[in-house]
Amino acid sequence: MLQRAIASAADQFLETRFEWEIIVVDDGSDTPPMAVVQEFHRANIRLYCRPHARQGAARNYGLQQAQGEYILFLDADDYLLPHSLPRVLDIALSSHSDIVRFLISGITIHNTPAITDHISHPFSGDEFMRLHHLPDSPVCYLFRRLLATENNITFPENVFLEDCAFTVKLHHAAASVVQTDYTVYAYCQRQTSTVHTDDARHKEQLRLHHRLMLKEISRMIADNSDNRDKRGLQRKRTFLTVDYIIRICRELPWHTIAAEERLWLTQQGLYPLPYKKAYGCKYLAFATLANTKPGLRLLKLFLNSD
Repeated sequence: MLQRAIASAADQFLETRFEWEIIVVDDGSDTPPMAVVQEFHRANIRLYCRPHARQGAARNYGLQQAQGEYILFLDADDYLLPHSLPRVLDIALSSHSDIVRFLISGITIHNTPAITDHISHPFSGDEFMRLHHLPDSPVCYLFRRLLATENNITFPENVFLEDCAFTVKLHHAAASVVQTDYTVYAYCQRQTSTVHTDDARHKEQLRLHHRLMLKEISRMIADNSDNRDKRGLQRKRTFLTVDYIIRICRELPWHTIAAEERLWLTQQGLYPLPYKKAYGCKYLAFATLANTKPGLRLLKLFLNSD
């Protein structure tokens, strides 16, 4: 799969218009992919082998080695759709954007999605978070490298859910974000990924790291040295809290939710959920249920009915 991922980036025909590089970071695999990288015989495809330290550390190392103006992350089992990268680079350069959000599709889709020309007007990063759902995964974005390096934005290491902190900080720092409905990226959802595990200890780690992400966004909101608008951060924190409530309703017994979890959320200033019409009807319905003990219990029964 790594060969397919590298080929999908190398075959974008960028050399006719752009200088480009592919940085492969091997995160302590049993079989280092030297042979796969050497198949391409290109000096601008570089391999770095490091001890296993999880995805956040690998992406941070790749960022440190990168020299290009724009960055796009590509996981080893995914690929870029043909001729998609020059198009999204054109969007970034013509709009002078810090971030371009594009569409991604499941890897099981064999036909290339329809190409459209819709490009949004520029948003500030916080405005974009305030008006849109913000996917946590960094593979949904092309972003200016200096936006990350000059603002000291890195992935948290040795934790799960590291993508959330990175993408939130990146957007909060961005002066200009545009969105296109052009599909660039094809992903593979693996059954062995963290979102599909049934291991109780692993689920507990995910809950703890979810709490860490909520605390980090709360810290950003409370930072008085930052004069940027915080409404986008507040929206993201609220929906991350919704995700946390869904997680605990699915994974924990009712007595733990009713006592310990509601208390922790209240102490963090996350509960009750705010009633914000701008967040949509589905959110308001969820908040109405989640903000009372009977409604929360009903929500737990509903989420576990499948």
